Amino acid sequence: MHDGDTIPIMNARWWDARLQGTCLSWLQDTSYNQIDHRLICAFVERWHEETSSFHLPFGETTVTLDDVSCLLHSNITRDEAVDWMVEHLGSDPGDAIREVTQTKGAHYQFSYLRKIFKECMLEQLELETEYGVTQEVRRLRDQAVRIYLLYLVGITLFTDKSATVVDVVYLKYFRDLDIVAGYSWGAAALAHLYRELNKAARWNCGQVSRYLTLLQV
Repeated sequence: MHDGDTIPIMNARWWDARLQGTCLSWLQDTSYNQIDHRLICAFVERWHEETSSFHLPFGETTVTLDDVSCLLHSNITRDEAVDWMVEHLGSDPGDAIREVTQTKGAHYQFSYLRKIFKECMLEQLELETEYGVTQEVRRLRDQAVRIYLLYLVGITLFTDKSATVVDVVYLKYFRDLDIVAGYSWGAAALAHLYRELNKAARWNCGQVSRYLTLLQV
């Protein structure tokens, strides 16, 4: 997402204000690559699906929040995914169709998100330089923020086993950027982690995904 063309733009005051307003800017400092795989395997081996907890030598424990609620993970069709990409990310319809075809479902490739993010950031800068902060500039800026947030949750909170795509369904929570901060993202990440641990604890599962940083902290 960050390169020589976009980093200077991301230092702008409007970008920082818009991103901080979502309360998800902290995800920029979270890295999935820092996971201790041996530690995660040890945790998974001691996970009990019936109690959603780890059975360790010193007793039973789990990852908790004070108030756990769940953001439902509803599925969407490929046609809906294409419509959302066009309307909320400014994608070309043909490109959107190719994305859902290549990923065999309602998903975005990270490489595609990086591409349209850069295009969006450069276009808004060009228009602002020539015409000032117009309605079109604001629209492009919001699109860029949505793209960036999708990328962030795709590599942190809702990482999947492919590590190359993010589900389009998360875009539904970024359509109105003014209410993003009101969602219980921590509870959602925890619920998804519990579900993935339940799958990983079964004998026929060889991988685990989701926000594994929660197990290490």
